[in-house]
Amino acid sequence: MKMNKFFMLGLAGLAFAACSNEEDAINNGPQGTGAVTVRVMSPMTKTLGDATTEADGKDVIAVVPQDGKIYVRLTAATGSDTKEITSGNEVKFYGVSGPSKVEAWVNDTPIADGENVGKLSKGQGIADITTFQELEPEAIAAYGSTETITLSGSTETVTEGGTSTTYEMYEAKVTMEIPVARLEVSGIKHATHPVDDEATCKYAILTIDGIYLDKVKSTATGAIVDYHMPAVGTEGEDGYIPAPILSDVIPSASFLTPGAVWPAVESPAQSYNYYFYPDATQMPILKIYFANATSADPNNTFSEPRYAVIQSYNGEKNFAFQAGTIYRITDVTLKDANIIGDEEGNTLYGVDVTVEEAKWDVETLTGEWVEE
Repeated sequence: MKMNKFFMLGLAGLAFAACSNEEDAINNGPQGTGAVTVRVMSPMTKTLGDATTEADGKDVIAVVPQDGKIYVRLTAATGSDTKEITSGNEVKFYGVSGPSKVEAWVNDTPIADGENVGKLSKGQGIADITTFQELEPEAIAAYGSTETITLSGSTETVTEGGTSTTYEMYEAKVTMEIPVARLEVSGIKHATHPVDDEATCKYAILTIDGIYLDKVKSTATGAIVDYHMPAVGTEGEDGYIPAPILSDVIPSASFLTPGAVWPAVESPAQSYNYYFYPDATQMPILKIYFANATSADPNNTFSEPRYAVIQSYNGEKNFAFQAGTIYRITDVTLKDANIIGDEEGNTLYGVDVTVEEAKWDVETLTGEWVEE
């Protein structure tokens, strides 16, 4: 089971200055060549804590280049190149004419597969979502680009080998963005009886066995997929529903044990964590899987397996999840009525859970779980 700390991330914008040659409408100097200067704001740094609270959650923690490098790629009529920034905040491209595009990225890899030549694997959302799942938040990929390059009105003269060259400078701005959102879930537990309309527990046996996200897509441009825990049918045949790609198998344990919580309370705090590509037409559906269920009433039989199904977040049945945002559910207290036999959650009656959202700020949201 993969469990990570809660972090918040921040991304600095990139300020680019560029220049071109006599092909443009101004004089670029005696050699008729240009130069592009790329300036990158230094990443913010902060000691990472074991957990983030609402009080300190608004502190900014930068995405950290895991190889120590920020990559900058210039596309131009001549002088196209890719350079690395390993220290300081500036890199320059010389001998450039007709600059048309600037890109910058961290923790990512350009690919060339015949269809996506020159694109970035993770930063542009081409990567399969499973490639993100083992990453800590500060190691996430980020990418930005611009084709808007404008004259700055300034020049720069460089002397080398006794020869001076004057370059006209251009400006552009690129903001790197994270292509995925992150959902963190902790504090899963059974309600203590009596509670509200449940004076006694309906179950003699109830085991918790897994947690997963349903109705998510594997790539940013892919289709929403229905998943089921466990998988239904045989792959390639009609009616087949695959097992979820974003899931944690929980070692089977009694959900009725007083005081038990999933994941177990530890220091530092832990959670079930899932990166996913947000989709405007379908929010991911969080589900908890209970493999074994026996009624406390010998005259009543429960179907197996059983599920807890999220109905809405903050009262919205199509909550607009945003890329570059971390969402935390920190208290999932489930009543017996929330644990149903319908994996699709067609019987809709919900209870609230607390969801904290960070972009990278924190605010409190609510979530509703399906009841029957």
